[in-house]
Amino acid sequence: MNGYELLAQYKKQIKECFTVPNDLLPEEFQDNKTGYVSLQDIENKCNKRDKETAYQQEQREKARRIYIYKQQIERGEEISYLPK
Repeated sequence: MNGYELLAQYKKQIKECFTVPNDLLPEEFQDNKTGYVSLQDIENKCNKRDKETAYQQEQREKARRIYIYKQQIERGEEISYLPK
């Protein structure tokens, strides 16, 4: 294990040590089993909520390319394909 991996593991373990009471959190982050939530759990829930799936990313990129190609056609230009 190199130093970066060790620091990442250390950072994760520290976040597990600190907890936040449920009454300070929005309902979507609360844990009704224990009455508190660790900072690591909050971070994991935020990452999961904010994460875009690979399919969503692909669809967003596809829509962007179609829009650019459409503009090129409307201007009477030859379509210049964009690299991925």
